[in-house]
Amino acid sequence: MTLRGALGALRVTDLARLVPARAVPQPPPGGVYRPDGGTDRALDLARRAGHPEHRVRALASTLGALDPRTRRAVVDPLGRADPGPSGPRDRRSRPLELGGEPARQTDATTCGSAVLGLLAAAGDPVLALWLVTGLRPGDDGGPGGRPRAGGASRFGELQRVLKRRTNRAALGPLPWPASLGTPPWGAARTARHADVRYVERVVAGDREDDPVVRAALAAAARGVPVPLFTGGDLALGVATAVPRHVVLLTDADDGTDADARARRCRVYEPSSGTVHDLDAAALLDGARSPEVRRALGGWPHLCWALLPAVGRAGEAPHPARG
Repeated sequence: MTLRGALGALRVTDLARLVPARAVPQPPPGGVYRPDGGTDRALDLARRAGHPEHRVRALASTLGALDPRTRRAVVDPLGRADPGPSGPRDRRSRPLELGGEPARQTDATTCGSAVLGLLAAAGDPVLALWLVTGLRPGDDGGPGGRPRAGGASRFGELQRVLKRRTNRAALGPLPWPASLGTPPWGAARTARHADVRYVERVVAGDREDDPVVRAALAAAARGVPVPLFTGGDLALGVATAVPRHVVLLTDADDGTDADARARRCRVYEPSSGTVHDLDAAALLDGARSPEVRRALGGWPHLCWALLPAVGRAGEAPHPARG
């Protein structure tokens, strides 16, 4: 490769190679995630998310009044169990909806907020209940247990709350500029899934043994989704050589399955509101795969990841509390 070519492929995150790497946290305990869309697991998540027992009991009552399709959307908002009659692996991509409306970011700067909102909802069925149906625990499910309209509006409201949290005091005492989206360190401070907290780590390069990407896939295989920041390089312009977009690694196959010659993973892309089924190894090779670039929001590289870490998460996100 010529010097010009090498410089063209340079990204700001490549400078991470010049400083000592920070430790990559171990994947969360537990076996491979086998989503069942069941109510019992949802109630356990609600307890882990910090809801008191009286609210958990009220949640059980409200879930029981919902029609089966709506209940599945609440207890499994990422559609990891079975999003359709043919299952996720039979389709390269599928739309993701909340209350029958597309789960999309509200504008060009809220990709990170949309990802953090779905990350929280996947670990907090009380929040998911409100997003999908507009109900709160203890509310009557309504006629036929069907969701109320306005899922996109509620999701947009949650995105605005999360953007304020991630950008507040992100530059010391100063806020992060709203036009630049979500800073990874602000996202890590805000991210939560049930009682799991997150730390940010740089993806230093496109290589199969990258420990950050390996840790992300291991966490996703154990049921903990992982936000991923994507971007370009100097060949696409200085402004693209930094993290530009955020997607969510929703789940992944177990890497030890003997019959899984091609390990698969699923990625939620918020600008299109779709979930993409991918070869997990291709996450490191997006520049040469149009399919992966679509899943990464049109960008060729993974730049940053939020990895689950030891310790409890902080306050749950909710539009009622900015």
